[in-house]
Amino acid sequence: MTWMKKVLTMAVLSSTIMLIAAEKSEGVKTFSPVASAILLDAYRYLGSLDQFSFDAVTSNDDVYRDTMLVSYQHKVQVSLQRPDKLHVHVLGDLKNKSTYLFNDTFTMIDNEHNFYGQIQVPNNIDSALDQLFENFNIKTPLANLLYTDLDKRLPPKQQGYYFGTTLIDAKVCHHIGFTNENRELQVWIEKGQTPLIKKFVIIDKVEKLTPRSTTVLRWDLHPRFDEKHFRFKAPEGAVKISVSAKGRR
Repeated sequence: MTWMKKVLTMAVLSSTIMLIAAEKSEGVKTFSPVASAILLDAYRYLGSLDQFSFDAVTSNDDVYRDTMLVSYQHKVQVSLQRPDKLHVHVLGDLKNKSTYLFNDTFTMIDNEHNFYGQIQVPNNIDSALDQLFENFNIKTPLANLLYTDLDKRLPPKQQGYYFGTTLIDAKVCHHIGFTNENRELQVWIEKGQTPLIKKFVIIDKVEKLTPRSTTVLRWDLHPRFDEKHFRFKAPEGAVKISVSAKGRR
């Protein structure tokens, strides 16, 4: 057999093998990770950490007169030490506020106007956040990242979608998404032993202009804290105001 015939024969054989393989694989779904499992793994991992800190940049759209979207940006610094210490500082276009949780005392201060309020809460971050929201309608920025049991509180109701991997801050991240009639959620979660949420986007599908919120996070899993970091000290001239529960005056 000449060399030309050998080449042609090998080409035909290779094509035949590829066709057979394609026929056998027809109807078989390509494997990809389950998005809901990736998100639950991230929730459980965060809940298992005794302490951490992160810096976040948030960008939120606000609907202006049903005509256009106006974007506002804030920087959020969070320090957490379980079971009962939390410090959150928010600075940006609309806010300059700080909150402190130290043992059973929660303090919030408006740094722009120099007034603050204090509330007695359970000496546990999860329970304190629940009481603040349920009784006072106070929402801590990025509170969903602070609970120990978010996998039970907010499990994904759909399997979701897996879009592959991408790099964020030189870390390989899973890119996943979920959608329902009210909103869309996309999340980027670090791949490997430290499944940290590095970025997420929420799109409101109820509003006709579909505003979105984007948050990018940078984590420190080995911060060094002392009590002064979490203990509130009123600045000079600060005015203490009373804080009433919902439905009370």
